[in-house]
Amino acid sequence: WPEPGAESRENEQAYPGPSAVSSSREHHKGDPMDIDIAPAIMRLNPPPDASQMQVIGHAEGPMLVIAGPGSGKTHTIQLRAVNLLLTGRTLPCELAIYAFGRDAAWQLQWRFESSALACGFRGKLNKVQVTTIHSLCLRLLQPHAAMVGLGRDYRVLNEEEQRALLSQESDAVFGPDKDILSRRGWGDGVHAVTEAARYFDRICDELIDADVVAGSGRPFIAAVARCLQRYRQLLLDRNAVDFAHLQLWAHQVLQDDDIAAAARGAVSHLMVDEFQDTSRVQTRILERLAGVNGNIVVVGDDDQSVYRFRGASVSNLLEFPGRFPGCRVAELTTNYRSHRDIVGAVGQWMETTAPWNINGRSFRFAKHAVPNEPGAHQDYPAVISVLGRDPVHEAKQLAELLLFLKHNGAIAGYGQAALLLHSVKDGVSGPYLDGLERAGIPARCEPAGHVRADGGDEVLVTTVHQAKGREWDVVIAGSLSGTGMETDRVGRTLSEHGVYSGEPEAFIADYDRARQHYVAFTRARNLLVLTAAGEPDARFASIWAGAARWPGVDRDALARQRFGDSWDVACKDVIEIAHLDRLVLRLGPGAWNGLNR
Repeated sequence: WPEPGAESRENEQAYPGPSAVSSSREHHKGDPMDIDIAPAIMRLNPPPDASQMQVIGHAEGPMLVIAGPGSGKTHTIQLRAVNLLLTGRTLPCELAIYAFGRDAAWQLQWRFESSALACGFRGKLNKVQVTTIHSLCLRLLQPHAAMVGLGRDYRVLNEEEQRALLSQESDAVFGPDKDILSRRGWGDGVHAVTEAARYFDRICDELIDADVVAGSGRPFIAAVARCLQRYRQLLLDRNAVDFAHLQLWAHQVLQDDDIAAAARGAVSHLMVDEFQDTSRVQTRILERLAGVNGNIVVVGDDDQSVYRFRGASVSNLLEFPGRFPGCRVAELTTNYRSHRDIVGAVGQWMETTAPWNINGRSFRFAKHAVPNEPGAHQDYPAVISVLGRDPVHEAKQLAELLLFLKHNGAIAGYGQAALLLHSVKDGVSGPYLDGLERAGIPARCEPAGHVRADGGDEVLVTTVHQAKGREWDVVIAGSLSGTGMETDRVGRTLSEHGVYSGEPEAFIADYDRARQHYVAFTRARNLLVLTAAGEPDARFASIWAGAARWPGVDRDALARQRFGDSWDVACKDVIEIAHLDRLVLRLGPGAWNGLNR
């Protein structure tokens, strides 16, 4: 694969996509798998399934793991890390696992350490790097800050501090181009700062050369690039770095072959969770660290790539096998989360909702998801549609369904249900909140950025993006009459200057819409409720047609259900204790499956 940053847009378009992955998978199908799994892992209750074992036992070389919702991906990668230690293939200090966000990294760390202790490993677990990619970049940049113009003890600015700096120095950053910017609505200080931060971050994420853009013939985007140049110099003058430049400058430092070699020598095995959420600069950093030995395993699901507007690129996952020759591809096929009817309905809908195959090329990995113990699932309407004459009537019928579930004991509390919308602004969430309130159903709205722990006796009303990585017994996918979802406005503006999606431009909106609703639908464990006012959008026709229509559903079967019982039983014996700054779990019989899957 080419050196990071050296490839052109044309070269990237030549990289093979999922169609090449199929041939890669076939190539390895008959090869003897180098599976060596420690006996302690196989003695776990329950032991790994067959598809998880292929990942856990993978010893050397690159691997892409396609992991659908509820397939136990975090459980699997943490056990692979434990297996590498137990089989002596690596030392704790040579192992790195990267996650996105501090909460995800913290959760991954204590689950990894708990797994290692449960399997009898007694080495120095604190030497394993379980951290975020931003922390990795900080580790890379600190000893070499002078290479990019930073002094010692530089400050790392969070998002609020970045915007405060732009606001305080707005004249210096925006002043020389204020006439051009004001014609595009950047006259207001707050709006200009917010928009500028989005553009600045995205230019860094995409490894776009600001000098080239500044000299382009498009007045607005050239002005934005010049503002970025002035802001970048301001950061250096203040001896500060924001998150976007932390990644950009870490990537720049890694272009030194000696530094890259030293970094690779320190880490022999890399693993990355949620790889579909990586940006271009993050992927190039990880590839540079993996080097020629390619001991990198990435886990992700292209169907859950919903952060394009933040710079994430699904092409990083789709094209991963083509960037690492000899890459193995594994798929975690069993869905341990959702009822069999939800798994089937959502999978079939995803296959048909967008044109994934264009001119002989596929822009989606073929999935083979199956429910866990399909014969053991209860027979009841697990996918239900609620159709109202208008938003008020829609909310009224939804409230009636929730009251029915609570009154008959299917749910013990309203906190087992979540309403997922494309926005929680009052114009979208208001009719639902009013309808629930009129019915005496407690609900709380979760504003952007304020994710709180689930629980209590309130229906949670939140966005699809904030729901990612979470799950509930009852998920209500609301407002299916329209298809309003977050769009990548900044990416479209920058598309002529290096933003690379790897997908046909004409279908990007369809792909994004499908992926966002897929994430919403797959948050459901026991019941998926689809709601619309008037008529649902035609894009939901296939899943809507197969859903049982409320109120004409099999109420007796629904009333017999007790959602959440299996989870409560699995977790009842868990005790949490603090031990040397690490959370160690002592698990009662049967609890391991509930917590890790």
